[in-house]
Amino acid sequence: MKSSGPYQPRADWLFYSCNNMVTRTNSRSRKCTLVPSILISIRDTFSHQSLKQYYLTFLSYLSLNLQFKMSRLFLQKEISVQDLEKGVEFEVDGNDDYSSEENFDDVVYDKDFEVLAEFDDSVKPRFVTGVDIPFSQLKRKMTPVTDDGLILKEVLKQGVGCPIPEKSIVYIHYVAFLEGQKETFDSTRLRDKPFKFLLGDGKLLPGLEIGIQTMKKDELSRIMVNPKYAFGAMGCPPRIPPNAEILYEVEVLKFIPGKDVVEFEEMSPEERKKAPFEKIIGVYHCDSQLANDLFRRKMFKPAIARYRRIVTLFEEVSAANEEEDEQRKGYLLKLYLNLAQCYLNIQNPKKAIIYADLALKIDSGNPKGLYRMGKALYLTGSYERAENYLCKAKKHKPYEKCINEAIQELEKKRKSHLDWERMFCKRMLGSEEETQKPFQFQEPADFVEIIDNEINKFIESDKQELFFQPTYLESQLDVVKYLAQAYNLAYVSKIQNGVKINKVVKKKCLS
Repeated sequence: MKSSGPYQPRADWLFYSCNNMVTRTNSRSRKCTLVPSILISIRDTFSHQSLKQYYLTFLSYLSLNLQFKMSRLFLQKEISVQDLEKGVEFEVDGNDDYSSEENFDDVVYDKDFEVLAEFDDSVKPRFVTGVDIPFSQLKRKMTPVTDDGLILKEVLKQGVGCPIPEKSIVYIHYVAFLEGQKETFDSTRLRDKPFKFLLGDGKLLPGLEIGIQTMKKDELSRIMVNPKYAFGAMGCPPRIPPNAEILYEVEVLKFIPGKDVVEFEEMSPEERKKAPFEKIIGVYHCDSQLANDLFRRKMFKPAIARYRRIVTLFEEVSAANEEEDEQRKGYLLKLYLNLAQCYLNIQNPKKAIIYADLALKIDSGNPKGLYRMGKALYLTGSYERAENYLCKAKKHKPYEKCINEAIQELEKKRKSHLDWERMFCKRMLGSEEETQKPFQFQEPADFVEIIDNEINKFIESDKQELFFQPTYLESQLDVVKYLAQAYNLAYVSKIQNGVKINKVVKKKCLS
């Protein structure tokens, strides 16, 4: 939907309103109410006879747009155009279970998940038609960018990753305002074309460029520029009056990182292996900041992909001397520790063990490495080894809360596991055999208990066969075999039509 002439600024505002529809949300009932005043304002905007068709088009678009965007939240009933005009309350289905078997492939991640994770419903509204708030009032919410306080900034929407490196190719949208004027004097949004420039080449006003240097990808900010960093005492008549302060609203759409990263991306795989160490460090600083930001947003799988990319660079690079090699090991230590933590967070302890072990090969006494190794071993049911690493970590950090809590949790779990083993052996082998050494499962006690419960339910049922997933590991199948034998059941494993079948069968039904 486009309008021209005097309706253009209002049309821009409508698009913004459509995507940022004002709602009131009751977090307990999960109900939302569209504020009809926005729709009244929209209707008034298109009150002109020739534009009434746009109003109906807009309502239809909004209805579809809401249903599309809210489909992830499972609306309990559809929203009609008539409902929108009246103002409508809609309810979100509470059974929004997105759970499915998740793919933990390191380099593959759901882009929709990333978009949802980055969604920020606290984004402050942009100025589109003009600024009716005094600049002095806006300045109170801003922070200085320069020591002299003549360039100020307010973040409207947080960005991701690292600040824009120097000599980056940057793509932005901006809107420029003068105080008290109803219309913007310069806007890439009205031209519907982003502005592309090389950061540091002097094409922008100094104040605007300095402000942009502090921004990140996807960030939306207001930048207030003093005349000293803008058009000066003379201004630029007739558009810019003398001594004019300029307010910019800038959105960083994307950037191609600094010189080191750009040059590195253009290299062949063989050239990358021979790249100077300084260039690798430049790539590290940019990529690691982005990975850390993804981690803070709990986007662990894309963070893992970023960390592993940098690990590959450092593992393949050749250090020119001992000093460079020490630096390389220091960077790898941080990356291995971060990867271990990421894998712990996505419940993949086996890979967490791999990276914690790599970290400890660089620094055997690193408290974080010892702690993360202990946590990972605990999750795999290796309680004795876990205790060993956690106790070593405690020697380095005796008062660290998370280490002490992990040790206490381990003690409770190990005691519960031993009690369960004694009870199981007593039940299976008789009280006189209780003192015999119990079978040592490689799987954690929780898994053994689950299989034990499943088999007990199977025995009490009329079913003759109980199937287990073909993806079970050998250590998991060992548990199934052991329990099947203990309960006098037959364990069967075979390939049928190219599919592996694992099951236990009641012996009376075997021919």
